[in-house]
Amino acid sequence: MTLLALFHLLVFGVMDSAGMYQYNFLINATVVGVRPESAARLYSDIAEILLSEENPKDLASSQATSENYCKLVFTPLVYDKSTADSFYTSLMRARDNFNDGNVSVAIGPYMEVFTSTDYVITKQTHILTSAAGQNAGMMDPDRVVSILPEPSSLSSVIAATVRELKWKDVAFLAQDDFSPVLSMGQSGIQVWPIRLPNKVKSPDDPELKRNLIELRKSQRKIFILHSNNRDVVMNVLQAAQQIHLLHDKIDWFVTYPDFEDFLSENTTWSGTLYGLQLLREEKIPQNISDVVDLHNVTMSRLDLATAIDVVGLLRHILWKEAPGCNRERLLDDHIVSAEAFTWQLKNTTSPYNGALGQYIWDKSSKGRTNFTIDILRYIGYTKQEIGQVVFINGTADVTLSQFNQTRAVLAEPLEMKKIKLRVATQQQDPFIMIGPDNTYSGFSYDLIQKISENTRYEFELYETEDDDVKVKTNGMVNALVSGNASMAIGALEVTAEREKLISFSYTVMSSQASILIKKADSTTNYFQFLGPFSGELWAMILLFIMVAGLALYVMSRFDPTQEGNVQRFDLKESLWYSLNIILQGSTDYSPQTTSMRAIIAFFWFCVLIIEAAYTANLAAHLTLQQIDNRIKTVHDLAGQSSLMYGVERGSDLHEFLQNTKEDPYERLWAFIKLNEDKVLLDNTTEIINRVKAGTMAFIADGVTNGYYANQHCGIESIVQNFQTKDFSLGFPKGAPYLDDINQALLRLKEEGVLDTLRSKWLETGKNCTEEDKSRSISQKTTPELELTNMIGVFIVLGVFIGVAIIVDVASRMYKWDKNTRKAKTTTELNQSCETNVFDNQVNK
Repeated sequence: MTLLALFHLLVFGVMDSAGMYQYNFLINATVVGVRPESAARLYSDIAEILLSEENPKDLASSQATSENYCKLVFTPLVYDKSTADSFYTSLMRARDNFNDGNVSVAIGPYMEVFTSTDYVITKQTHILTSAAGQNAGMMDPDRVVSILPEPSSLSSVIAATVRELKWKDVAFLAQDDFSPVLSMGQSGIQVWPIRLPNKVKSPDDPELKRNLIELRKSQRKIFILHSNNRDVVMNVLQAAQQIHLLHDKIDWFVTYPDFEDFLSENTTWSGTLYGLQLLREEKIPQNISDVVDLHNVTMSRLDLATAIDVVGLLRHILWKEAPGCNRERLLDDHIVSAEAFTWQLKNTTSPYNGALGQYIWDKSSKGRTNFTIDILRYIGYTKQEIGQVVFINGTADVTLSQFNQTRAVLAEPLEMKKIKLRVATQQQDPFIMIGPDNTYSGFSYDLIQKISENTRYEFELYETEDDDVKVKTNGMVNALVSGNASMAIGALEVTAEREKLISFSYTVMSSQASILIKKADSTTNYFQFLGPFSGELWAMILLFIMVAGLALYVMSRFDPTQEGNVQRFDLKESLWYSLNIILQGSTDYSPQTTSMRAIIAFFWFCVLIIEAAYTANLAAHLTLQQIDNRIKTVHDLAGQSSLMYGVERGSDLHEFLQNTKEDPYERLWAFIKLNEDKVLLDNTTEIINRVKAGTMAFIADGVTNGYYANQHCGIESIVQNFQTKDFSLGFPKGAPYLDDINQALLRLKEEGVLDTLRSKWLETGKNCTEEDKSRSISQKTTPELELTNMIGVFIVLGVFIGVAIIVDVASRMYKWDKNTRKAKTTTELNQSCETNVFDNQVNK
């Protein structure tokens, strides 16, 4: 027995109590790596479990035995390149180790010179436990085999699958292995390779996020994520989900050989994912998983399956090389030599079936030539097996047996879970208002609530701030560009500069500049019919009527024709006759004498002049009442100096007036510049108070002024025809959910919801009385007379009707009382007379 074999036997305790060797057939495996000790212990524990089982199922049952005289020995070999001396020492130790022909096999990853088949591993077969280095130049294909499929084979599988899925334009994400790009290119597929960061430690990796954000801007719909590192794949998928690159309108193809490992109950993906499933979970014994837990080793299912298949493959070769594992002990151990191991591996007629499928190697290649991979799809939070890839001797044959069927099923709407979007916003009335405890309200907030009801998105708002008010890309835009937000709402104006950086939804509101001004004071006059004449003239007309009536009365006293007439020109009838003439009434009689007729003729002439003058003046008076001389346009503002006007300091309108050289904007800016300290404001309360006081007009965006007019009575917003703006929702470039939001906006527009929200937040004077509204310039649309213009006439009529009724009632009561008293007096006189008569008779 060699000293090395004796060392192995002593280390792993293979002697029984009698001092004889318990195991007669051995495979000495050297585990290479930077820290190979834990891997060697794990391999040993797995070997103990597998060798304790019955003979491999693919061997003849005649070899079954209750005893086992075979052993797998794993020796760690450290590769240390921390210093030049340590590197040289570890390299020399490795060469000495592998110069021993009793070392059957090398196990571990490719590590440059340390695992070179030309200088170090010169006799043994090297079983690669990772995909890295499979194409390295310092490796002899005859003595290197890989547990995982060789990159060129996997490239063929990927290209065949993509071709069968009928994808023509894909983005390919990888860290170092871009071999599938060439295979797909040869299949007529246009590929856009994207290099991932060399180290991806978390989904929040800044470089990773920048790459994905730029990738999102490309608006590509198909992504292939190629890596055999589970952590890298998981971090990339989580980062993509954070910026909503996982979407049902985007397809992702994950080439990691254990796609099911990403589909645990605790992990949900919001998009459509395709994946390859090489690993067979049922091939991983539960007791081996328990051993991993005891070692406190953090490893993926793929790493565990690789370890199991390494040990299982060695066991398979051991049973092939040592068919007498069940025979009696020998005087000496039989160690499988490196040459025998390599020959048996390449010439075995019964392939090994492990957790990663069937193992068959071509004699001239280090790659697995025959294996089968399932194609899975994850959509709608469910997993589906849609096909299979069979790789035989360099050819990948893809069968999508369920693909068309599942496509038809997916044409129906899926029950999707809510997707949360992080929304950046800024406080700006009336778009977004932030109250106590970070409670939100406003037009934009109500809008996204309606959008949430019509889509599968829900929103988480947070407030941003501008670093510089002069910067066109404000805090919301910066949040979208940097990837800190998935959406932005508020007073987000669509501009050319912003369009270069972000995407906008359909317009949710359009606006123009407006003037916020105090409403005119109420001038309601119920007696406008008295307006054509002054008070002195009305008094003179009344005196004129009375004088004419008295004149008629006096002249009638000397009219001989009045004698004997039932109706006479007494004082009452004379005054009534005069009033009838001036009111164009009719009379039943007329004067007969020349003098009275002369008075009446002159009176008629005066009445004619008075009525003509009244009619003309009344028409003019009512016309003047309809003429509105209030300020309604910026031309009116620029043409006067009695009322001050201003804008918000630092606003877009401030910049517009400052840079515009056209009239009347140039005159407006000249006035504002002259009174800069008084009219450039930034305090909302001061603006409202000064406008309500009538000392100032405020020029601002129509949405802002409309909201102020909505909340405060006594002021109004007068829209102007300049400084047009469109407000929209903001999104990162290439956001896949933008179409969903736009469709929801169109539905809300068709249903009238957008108009309702605008009315709720912008309708002028919404909280005011009808009287306040009537004072608005916007209400002065037609010149017709209103009730207030003529109500005085009806008031006069009502008053005189009331007076007439009162006079009539008083007259009747007076007459009734007079008649009652007269009857009483008569009765008393009669009784007195009767008493006197009776007394006289008695005396007689």
